[in-house]
Amino acid sequence: MLSVVIIGRNESEHLLRLSNSINSLKDSCPFPIESIYIDSASTDMSSNIAKDQFDKIESLTFSEHLCASAGRYVGTCEAIYPWILYLDGDMELCEEFHQVIKDLDKLDDRFIGVLGLYLHRFDNGRSTVQTFRRPFGANDSAMHFGGAVVLRRDAILQAGNWDPALYGKEEIELYARLGDGKQVVSFVNIPMIYHYSEYYTRLEIIKRLMTPVGGLGKVFWGYGQCLRASFVKGKFRALVKIEYELYAFWLTIFLLLILALSGAFFWSLFLASAVVTALSLWSRPGSIVRYLLQPLSLAGWFRYFPWFRPMLRKWEREGDQAS
Repeated sequence: MLSVVIIGRNESEHLLRLSNSINSLKDSCPFPIESIYIDSASTDMSSNIAKDQFDKIESLTFSEHLCASAGRYVGTCEAIYPWILYLDGDMELCEEFHQVIKDLDKLDDRFIGVLGLYLHRFDNGRSTVQTFRRPFGANDSAMHFGGAVVLRRDAILQAGNWDPALYGKEEIELYARLGDGKQVVSFVNIPMIYHYSEYYTRLEIIKRLMTPVGGLGKVFWGYGQCLRASFVKGKFRALVKIEYELYAFWLTIFLLLILALSGAFFWSLFLASAVVTALSLWSRPGSIVRYLLQPLSLAGWFRYFPWFRPMLRKWEREGDQAS
């Protein structure tokens, strides 16, 4: 049995395509599947379209803090089945992933979730494939996950549910709590979703990393929020274990800086170049830029408001009636 939790804001152009892919999953699976759409105060026709396409729709009242994690938090509370497939409104489920969902009960006991490849399709016609396998690591474990993933509902609730106060990096923060730093989500090397999104050039991506623009500034503020949330919950060590490359990078830079100040400038420069080259081979060249700019996002430490909980419009109506 599976609950499909979809989050979205102003996704009217994508919802029919997504709904068709979920209906295809329902037709192919021998067990009950419910679809729940959580709308984050849309101003287009999303809610009207969703009412005709999904089994259940809930709308969140407007708040300046509304974010993807808030929608997933509510969707998890509303879901009734033991497995939850999380999707965003601008995604489409791949038929190749149907068999993975059918075999959820056969998942290795080490894992509490599973995901596959993301196939990104951009508005300029370009496309790319995103994998979640860590190079030279365990081939069947996901190093992290994004907006599309299948997780056990009881494991999510036991870990404290999604943090609705996180604008960005909410997936890695939840992952750290789910396994206390262990990689407990399985990765399968088959297509899971098509993701239809806006294309950003490298310069635009750097701008988003350096300034709080777009989507609540989630790229800029996100990691600082994630870091503070982990400290508040006592899960900082778990976060480091999940994303250790970032911390290894800055520890190395710090040690090389000490080496340079001690007079061995040439050797520190040589070793720094070697570190950058090695990390580029280990992950991706773009990761180096993200690591270098990451300290800017620490400003998000002061943008984390752990008291925030999103309100459903139905709760608001019930409150009005009660008064």
